[in-house]
Amino acid sequence: MNQKIIIENGCLSNITDLIDQQIIKRIFLVTGKNSYAASGAERKLGALRRNFEIVHYNDIGEIPEINKIKTGVEIFKDSDCDLVIAAGGGSVIDTAKSINIISAHDFDAEDIVTGRKKISTKGKELIAVPTTAGSGSESTHFAVVYSGIDKYSLADEFILPEIAVIDPELTYSLDSRITAVTGIDAFAQAAESYWSVNSNSESREYSKEALKLILKNLKNCVCEPDENARFNMCMASNLAGRAINITKTTAPHALSYAMTSHFGIPHGQAVCITLPEFLEFNYFLTDENISAGINKEEHRDLMNELSLILGYKNISDAKMFMKGFIDSLGLKIKLSDLGISNAEDVKIITENVNTERLSNNPRKLSKEELERILLDII
Repeated sequence: MNQKIIIENGCLSNITDLIDQQIIKRIFLVTGKNSYAASGAERKLGALRRNFEIVHYNDIGEIPEINKIKTGVEIFKDSDCDLVIAAGGGSVIDTAKSINIISAHDFDAEDIVTGRKKISTKGKELIAVPTTAGSGSESTHFAVVYSGIDKYSLADEFILPEIAVIDPELTYSLDSRITAVTGIDAFAQAAESYWSVNSNSESREYSKEALKLILKNLKNCVCEPDENARFNMCMASNLAGRAINITKTTAPHALSYAMTSHFGIPHGQAVCITLPEFLEFNYFLTDENISAGINKEEHRDLMNELSLILGYKNISDAKMFMKGFIDSLGLKIKLSDLGISNAEDVKIITENVNTERLSNNPRKLSKEELERILLDII
């Protein structure tokens, strides 16, 4: 499905121009509790209340949680809304995606989330408005859902928002910590997409441009943000999202979900901590460990290209640079600094790894190799 993407400072104030008032009467608005006002989205969307009836749902936590989604589905089904608008970070947008697609079916939410029932129809039109620069969720056909400590991912073309409205001004109020954690998620998405088994020329072009923008702008956004850097990070986040929309993510994301659900580590931090290790690990492919569909020589060329994008000819030097880059953002590069300090903790992560995301990695991984990689960064 083709998506309309608007990236412009101040563009959210003109959102009513995108809505057909002859058709749309009632809007289901999904937002965070605090970020909605803090980002400026509430002020910019004020005109909506003058032109439409609004049903506002904001009972959303730091992760897209199934009980919150089920509550949203009940409200949405009772509201007879014609359009969904999601304004927030990745958790808000993923929650809105799930509410919208689940509401279009007569199945229980758990049946769709677990895959027991298939998605067969689209929901209402969805406009996604990101207030962070990192998840890229506004331009993906996935929606993460947590049920307790279990993580699921809905995936279907019907989930992709019809319109993404990206107003960089909404990111101006982000503090340095959130800027770093969300921005490094986009960095990981772009790198993983580059080496994914599903990588192609289109996805790599998105990844390359995203990586270049992040390397030039993320540290500025964290330390001394300016309008130009914020704009570029919003662009980079969307490009990274478009890249993984084609390829999906790989091993670092596969390991990250258990770190979040079992140890409470923010998603971006959980993803980036293994990223340098997998940059090097995925470089060294053999006939015995290569994933199906990967050409060893072509993959090596791609990894060399990725190393050069990072500014280095040698993969080991690129790995060390990546670690330094993460550290320079105030993020952790050792698991022990995040409360993961022994073999038992590592076992929890490897026993709950997301196998679907792991299957996208170009180099096959055994449980023992996963444990070794994690133990090496304690």
